[in-house]
Amino acid sequence: MTTFGKVLIFLNMIAAGAFAYFALLAYHGEKGKGNGRQAITAAGLKHVLLVDGLPLGDKAGAPTDVPGDPEAEIPFEVTMAGGYRTKTVGKKLLDSYFKAAPGDEKLGGGAVPNQLAEVKRVKAKIDADLAAAETPDAKLLLLAGWLLLQPEVYEERQAIQKLIAEKKVEDLEKLLNDKFAAVLDAPKPLDPEVGTALPADEVDGAKLADKVKQVDASRAATLDDTERRNRLAHLLVHLSPDENWQKRVAMVVGLRRFAAAIISQAERFTVMAMRIRLLMPIEQADYQAAERTQKFLAINRTTQSNNQAELKAKAVEQEKRDADFAAQRATELKAIQERYARTKAQVDEMLVKQTAIEAALFEVQREVAITLDEVYRLEEVLEARERDLLGLPRPQPAPKAGN
Repeated sequence: MTTFGKVLIFLNMIAAGAFAYFALLAYHGEKGKGNGRQAITAAGLKHVLLVDGLPLGDKAGAPTDVPGDPEAEIPFEVTMAGGYRTKTVGKKLLDSYFKAAPGDEKLGGGAVPNQLAEVKRVKAKIDADLAAAETPDAKLLLLAGWLLLQPEVYEERQAIQKLIAEKKVEDLEKLLNDKFAAVLDAPKPLDPEVGTALPADEVDGAKLADKVKQVDASRAATLDDTERRNRLAHLLVHLSPDENWQKRVAMVVGLRRFAAAIISQAERFTVMAMRIRLLMPIEQADYQAAERTQKFLAINRTTQSNNQAELKAKAVEQEKRDADFAAQRATELKAIQERYARTKAQVDEMLVKQTAIEAALFEVQREVAITLDEVYRLEEVLEARERDLLGLPRPQPAPKAGN
C-alpha cells in the first residue's frame, strides 16, 4: 500500500471518529445541559402528553402497568410534531413524568402506561377502600364523595342524593361500577332499533318500558373513542376535588380534555343551579302552604290536646272525689256492720235469755195446771164429803152426747 493510501485511511478514521463524536453529542447533548436530541425529544414528548394526555390503551396488547425493569421499553404510541409517532417509551421517562403528579393519598399512585391503565388502577383502589370500610356508614361516606360531582343532569344528581339520604349503599356502589364499566368496556355502535320509534299500534306500557331501558342502556355505553376519552376524563376529574388529584388527572388525560371536562361540568352545574333558582319560588310557595297547613293542624291539635288534658284533669279530680266518697262510705259501712254485729250479738244473747225465761214460765204454768187439777179434785172430794155428811144425794153424771 502506498503512503498516500495509508494517509487516506488515517484521515478517514479521524473523520469517522469525529462523526461518531458529533453524533453522540447530538443524541445525548453536552453534559449537564440537556441539549441532546434524546433530551429534546423527551421534553417534546412530555409537552405533547401534558397537552393531549397519555395513549388511551385500547389497542390489543396494550400494557396495564409499568414494568419494574428500569431499562424496559413500554409500548407507547403518541403522535409528535410533523406526524412522527413514537412506538415505545422508557420507564424512566414515565417515572419522571408522573413524579410531579403522584396524586392524593386516597387515589394517587405511581406511573401508568396509558389512560385505561389509570382507570383500572383507580378502580382497584376504590374496591380496596370499600372492602376495608368497617361499617355501611363508612362505605356510604366514600361513595358519596366519589359520586356527588359525577352527575351530568339535575335528575341524576337528585337520584344520587336520594340514594345517599336513604343509605342505599348497594345501589350507589352499582352506580359507580356502571360508570367505570362505561369507560373500561369497548365502545358499542348504536343499535338501530333504539333510535326507531314504535309504531302507533304498538305503543303499550310494556313495550314502551323496554324501549326506555334500551335507550338508557345505549346512553350508558360509549359510542366511539372520542366519547370514551371524554367520559374517562369526566370520571377521573370528578372523583375527588383534591388539587393533587386534579393535577394527576390533567397529566393523564391531557390539559385539553381536562379543561373541557371542567368547563362542561361547570356549565352543567350552572344549568342545574338555574333550574334550582327557577324551582325555588314554587318550592317556597309549596313549603309555605304546607307550613300553614301544618301550623293550622298544630294549633288545632294543640287545642284538642289542651281540652283533653283539661277533661283528663277533671276526670282525675272526679275520680279522686269518688274514691274519697267511696272510702268514706266504706268506713261508714264498716261501722254499721260492726254495730249490726254487736246488735246481733246482743239480740242473740237476749233470745237465749228469753228462751230460758219462756222455759221457766212453761214450767210454772205446768205446775199451776197440776195444782189446779189437784184443787179441782180436792173440791170434788170436799163436795162429796159434804153431801155425805149432810145426807144429800150425789149428782148424777151428765148423759153423754148421742144417748
